Amino acid sequence: MNTLREELLQELPEFERKTKQFIQKEISMKEYKGYSGGFGSYAQRGGEAFMLRLRMNQGRITKEKLKFIIDQCQEHGIVRTHCTTCQTVQLHDVRPEALTPIMKEALERDIVTRGGGGDYPRNVMCSVLSGLDPEEAFDVYPYAKAAGEYLLSIVNKYSLPRKLKVAFSNSKANEVHANFRDLGFIANEDHTFDVYCCGGLGNNPMMGVKVGDHIDPKDILYYINTMVLMFMEHGDYQNRAKARSRYLQMSLGKDRIVEEFHEKVELAKKYLDHDVHVEDVVIQKEGKELDVIPDRVIKQKQSGLYAVKYHPLCGNMSLDKWKELYDVVQDMDEVELRLTPQEDIYIVNLNGNEVQKVLEHTQDGAHTTFETSVSCIGASTCQVGLRDSNNVLKSLIEALRPYEFKEGVLPRVYISGCPSSCGTNQIGTIGLQGFTKLVDKKPYSAFKMSVNGSSDLEDTQFGKEVGLILESDINDFFIELGTLVSNANATFENWQKENADQWQALLDKYL
Repeated sequence: MNTLREELLQELPEFERKTKQFIQKEISMKEYKGYSGGFGSYAQRGGEAFMLRLRMNQGRITKEKLKFIIDQCQEHGIVRTHCTTCQTVQLHDVRPEALTPIMKEALERDIVTRGGGGDYPRNVMCSVLSGLDPEEAFDVYPYAKAAGEYLLSIVNKYSLPRKLKVAFSNSKANEVHANFRDLGFIANEDHTFDVYCCGGLGNNPMMGVKVGDHIDPKDILYYINTMVLMFMEHGDYQNRAKARSRYLQMSLGKDRIVEEFHEKVELAKKYLDHDVHVEDVVIQKEGKELDVIPDRVIKQKQSGLYAVKYHPLCGNMSLDKWKELYDVVQDMDEVELRLTPQEDIYIVNLNGNEVQKVLEHTQDGAHTTFETSVSCIGASTCQVGLRDSNNVLKSLIEALRPYEFKEGVLPRVYISGCPSSCGTNQIGTIGLQGFTKLVDKKPYSAFKMSVNGSSDLEDTQFGKEVGLILESDINDFFIELGTLVSNANATFENWQKENADQWQALLDKYL
């Protein structure tokens, strides 16, 4: 890390110079975006404030990193942050002169912003409760950590066609979408991985191609090295719209991807020394078993230890909330925060007494599964966004709370502001993606709706598009849906299966 830190520090003066050029309007928004994204920063809509994305490796926020977020926000007057679907934290409304100081301080604490955007390997994702989940095949975190360190070591060495996303899943829940990432590793009960490549969301979403069956975990870096080289060799450097790895399925075909992948892995094993050797992560802390496990509490595999799930509404975290969480956990031994791809925060390694304290300080989050709905930051902030997804979700939650629908009446909804699918809309039971609808030849704010998506390994599928809904109709649609399901004294899952005619009639009414 020390060598990488020095290399990245040497790049910052040029980043600062480019930022000044942008502020002085000497370079365009597009030109600056193409450069700044590689440093994990983008100008927000309007070009006067900035976003800075902090890699939280594998979604883990130690107390030290939590304190860093708080200190930097206080020092630079940042009050708005967002938890992302790639297990990172975005700082928003950052002044241009604060960007490089925060980047420098971050590097001193092993927090890297480099490659947080642009055409680079992104934060390596990992199942949120890896190492803690009683149902997991095995703890994949040490391997995800090794993969992340390897990709960071080459983050400024290669020129990729577009971004590269890698994920490690410890169970069939597959919350990190490992079987449809650029490269994904899925744990098996025999302590091996199945490997998938060339998948992804966005325009023309595709499931991954299986290129590894029960591979030895020590070989993961050979597969990552191969994916990087194949992407560079066959990726489209000319047409950005088709520069993601999933388009290799079109240009090469699945059979050739499998054949070439295997050949390159064997060559890598022959000429490289990339075997991974990890040590098991051992948690020394002990606790007393709870007689009753409260809502939002998950029992860990470690005796007497628990995790509390907290979902900040719309994925947004204020500075005051970060401070409140830090004040609660700072003296709790081995406690840390973990981010999910669904914008949840888990506070883990809590004993019974600590569980109660954390629960008391996380009552302001989602009350139901529906309120854990996911959205990207939205077009009021994102310069490339089409629709204000974050405020659409905020408005929807506020509109529905007075109805007090029971748990399960409405599903979790995934909302993206544009075709980039940062809100992972394709995997939602109900997904919404920003669009424009013409009514009497006039453009109106709208969203494409898809239904019945799932990331679960046993039922993985992308949602089926069912039509366009005007943004102005979204609240009414969900109010009517919730009322129908509630009157039937059912959950959405059961009601949809048993009342296909009513469900279709509702879609026809609004879409």
